[in-house]
Amino acid sequence: MSSSKPPLRPFLALRRAVRAVRGRMRGGLVMHGPPEPAVALTFDDGPDPAHTPAILDLLAARGARATFFLLGSAVERWPELARRVAAEQEIGCHSYAHARATVTSLDAFREDTERALDLFERTLGARPRHYRFPWGHPGRVAPRDVERLYGMTCVHWSGAFDVASDAPTIVRRTEASLEPGAILLFHDGCAPGSVYPASREPTVRALPRILDAIEAQGLRAVTVGELLSAGS
Repeated sequence: MSSSKPPLRPFLALRRAVRAVRGRMRGGLVMHGPPEPAVALTFDDGPDPAHTPAILDLLAARGARATFFLLGSAVERWPELARRVAAEQEIGCHSYAHARATVTSLDAFREDTERALDLFERTLGARPRHYRFPWGHPGRVAPRDVERLYGMTCVHWSGAFDVASDAPTIVRRTEASLEPGAILLFHDGCAPGSVYPASREPTVRALPRILDAIEAQGLRAVTVGELLSAGS
């Protein structure tokens, strides 16, 4: 009788199937989209004139869609660039200040979020439908409260791909994580207190190859809103 171990592929398939089920995890935090032939590209911590325009140009040239989780403080600093993002792609809210204190209490969260949303409305004429916590951590804030108070769905990600990486590493990590319904995290800016306060140029250089890989796997690059509504 053979003593070889069974292949791990079925376990991988099961894990992916579980992750691909549309639903809320961690009490309302969306970690993955439905198993549609699409992935959501997301960019955090912008807008930033050093990298956001190049990313927008690349997406436009390829007909790709993405969601930009903007910082209120960056919208305040670069309003014209923020308006370009809102005109071309989907916007989400990533807090005003990107401060850890934001999620230490519901009161602190409300103060920061209402400041950010006021800027979105005055500068962009729109309120985002999706929220991403600073560093992805809800802290003492329940995602359900965010939806109840502001009508925003809290969105996490399937994996982070451009932290402390060069372009080839970003591409390799992304390719290994591509699957129907994945929510992919990248950055077009550098937030206050970032754990990786470096240039986002590697992300810009990696993006064309990432878009190639998405297309090669028969997937489409879409916004978070498009992905989450695809299975409804």
